[in-house]
Amino acid sequence: ISWDQPAAALHNWIRGHDKVPGAWTTINGQVVTFYGSSLLDASVPAGQELTIKGASRPGLVTKNGLVIFGNDGKMVLVRNLQCEDGKMIPASKYFSADETTALELTEEEKKMAEDIR
Repeated sequence: ISWDQPAAALHNWIRGHDKVPGAWTTINGQVVTFYGSSLLDASVPAGQELTIKGASRPGLVTKNGLVIFGNDGKMVLVRNLQCEDGKMIPASKYFSADETTALELTEEEKKMAEDIR
């Protein structure tokens, strides 16, 4: 996702890539794909901030999903996220402990993963 765009363009990009290949970005060093977006025309909802690589403003994980911001300050709601491991989760559950347990790799495993890529 190119983050230097208005909310409508972000929504259209996500919507247009909703099946294949998916609109993706990097969050916490992992590729995350966004699915199911809609434009929000309301006040900024309460939520937990989520830093998204390249975005000028953090996203917000809310009870309804992940709110992202266009360069025009307007909002897009993303309902589902697919993590690098292929697991699809509701965006609202991103910070749930059982959903986001981080995998810790040894240095040897990290090297092996890089060699495979």
